[in-house]
Amino acid sequence: MIGIFHVFMWYFLLVLYKGQIKGAFGIYEPVTYKTGCTLWGIFFIIAGVFIIGVTKYPTRSGKLGREVSRILLFFYPLEFSVALTYSICSCSNLFRRQSDLTSVAEEAENTF
Repeated sequence: MIGIFHVFMWYFLLVLYKGQIKGAFGIYEPVTYKTGCTLWGIFFIIAGVFIIGVTKYPTRSGKLGREVSRILLFFYPLEFSVALTYSICSCSNLFRRQSDLTSVAEEAENTF
């Protein structure tokens, strides 16, 4: 689904890009063409085909992949909670007043 979305969005942007009228600032060149957005869509489609093939005929590596996925699914919420806690603590320190704050100009004068 992601791959098909990428390909359709590339086509949609192509239609919009071709219908542009040259304005005061020139013609907009979409970044998605320069980065190869449609190639990402093709890679997603190919990966999906391989995943469907592996699920139909599971091999030892497929079973190992499922075990790794289970382990990663356990650690993703843990990683998210650590990142959220860190960002909350970091943002809470931004609003604390410190009495020994000096301006950049004062710091520059003190160094000379």
